[in-house]
Amino acid sequence: MLDDLFALAQAKPVMPSDDLMARILADADAVQVAAPAPTQSIWAGFFDIIGGWPSVGGLAMAGVTGVWFGIAPPATVTTFAADLIGTDVTVDLLADSSSYFAETLTDG
Repeated sequence: MLDDLFALAQAKPVMPSDDLMARILADADAVQVAAPAPTQSIWAGFFDIIGGWPSVGGLAMAGVTGVWFGIAPPATVTTFAADLIGTDVTVDLLADSSSYFAETLTDG
């Protein structure tokens, strides 16, 4: 019985009326004309994509925190890294910079 019902439904295609198609096309034309061209800058578009200024503030804070932890890590981070690696590793980034802070410049 269900197969007969489906066969009957497929035998008679349903087409929308000309009036309905004319109204749909008029609505589509109205939407296309009303949509303005994007005039915002690349940065404004980027800020909109990531969530606006609150997200930019959060990203900036996370970046500053990462730099701070890289320069002066808390003791717990240092001990965790030492336990994980098996030895305490320290890298002095300013070891050769003592000549930069000298009062007189030396040539040679």
